[in-house]
Amino acid sequence: MAKLIVMFKEQTIREVHLGNETLKIGRDSSNHIHLENPAVSRFHAEVYRQGYPFFVEDKGSTNGVYVNDMLINWKVGIKDGDRITIGKHTLVFKAESTDHPDKHQVSLADIDGTIAMDGSKAGRKR
Repeated sequence: MAKLIVMFKEQTIREVHLGNETLKIGRDSSNHIHLENPAVSRFHAEVYRQGYPFFVEDKGSTNGVYVNDMLINWKVGIKDGDRITIGKHTLVFKAESTDHPDKHQVSLADIDGTIAMDGSKAGRKR
């Protein structure tokens, strides 16, 4: 089962296992991961599974969500070892081997470049 390791100043605060439920992160105490920090919005972000990949989504926070030091503008797929920064907290995503797709499957997120497709079957009805 995948998990998030919640860290503050490089010290582990806790580990949260991820299932099929949406995990809510923010300053409000009703969130699954409650981060008491003025730089964190009340309902800052969510982490959830959508098919194979897990995603982190900014829920309109004031200070943003960073994945591997890159500001995201909505949501992004996360992979093993990715570092999510919210305020002064870092959440490290750890995937288990059962969370990875079959080694023969390729997702569009894994492809970097041009995709060539066979157009000979385009427009045919089944």
